[in-house]
Amino acid sequence: MSKMNIFENHNYQKDLKYAAGVLSIDRGTILITGATGLIGSFIIDTLVYANKYLNKSFKIIALSRSLEKMQKRFPYYKSMSIALWVQDVCEPLAVHDDIDYIINAASSADPGTYAKFPAETIVTNIIGTKNILDYAKKHKHTKVLLTSTMEVYGKTTESPLAESNLGIVDFNEVRSSYPESKRTAELLCRSYCDEYGIYAIIARLGYIYGPTMTNTDNKVVAQFIRNCLNGQDIVLKSNGEQSRSYCYVADTVAGIFITLLHGKNGEAYNVANTESTTTIAEMARVVAEIASAKIVFDLPNEIEKKGFSKPMDAILDESKLKLLGYVPRYTLRDGLEQTIRILKVL
Repeated sequence: MSKMNIFENHNYQKDLKYAAGVLSIDRGTILITGATGLIGSFIIDTLVYANKYLNKSFKIIALSRSLEKMQKRFPYYKSMSIALWVQDVCEPLAVHDDIDYIINAASSADPGTYAKFPAETIVTNIIGTKNILDYAKKHKHTKVLLTSTMEVYGKTTESPLAESNLGIVDFNEVRSSYPESKRTAELLCRSYCDEYGIYAIIARLGYIYGPTMTNTDNKVVAQFIRNCLNGQDIVLKSNGEQSRSYCYVADTVAGIFITLLHGKNGEAYNVANTESTTTIAEMARVVAEIASAKIVFDLPNEIEKKGFSKPMDAILDESKLKLLGYVPRYTLRDGLEQTIRILKVL
């Protein structure tokens, strides 16, 4: 018997309905880069759901370097009129359609990649963003959203972190390829807004999780859930005392849509959920409780240490986004239960 595609899952469609419900537009051409990633794939599924069930009329363009991955992830693409565009964002955007919105979710998004491919991480974040902004420069009606990261705040004693807070990123560390290039990508967006009069806005994301996590995602929550689904113990590589802002993917995408459609041009908005802030150890405990798994401790090797951030609290303040109407729905337990519930049957 063939496996169910995630889009057909009843519980997953509840998430899509919720995220689609914040869309205040009915039509438009929307390009999503990083189409097969955790966030990009959920955005595309949400837009497809909106077209199919909510009488929306979006033209969806999914952009990725791999046609095979897109065809596998979106097997319904022909019947749902999704255009699959194969391209590296590090090349000038070659899409011929007149695009209304671009959501740039193309980025290396896991610590293992930062450590192994730091140069590629930098190039993708900076040159990829530049190429998208250059398209918007030529098509002034196009609105661009950059998915950024809470890591741009760097090391700071402030907590929780508001958009105006500033910290230090140590560019002597290879791992800084990710936050430092995201900082530059953000500044590119603001510079293009100021110099060329385009529309670009920034969504700073916390630690995102959900059923669209990829098999290569090595962030801790992905590892915990993957271990449980494979009948393995949850492995903690530290005492897990640092607190982090976790956010379920449906809440994240709802926040991205609200930022894109209602945010102020050139500004950044934290997309997070205060109710889901927890320690890594508590996250592991909740996952283990839901999945009836055990927790074991194992210290990282030297290669793994290069990809991990230094233990420190990382908590976002999303109050600025809430002023635009953002109301996250999923508690930590709700989101983890939903993730495991969906992935168990796929």
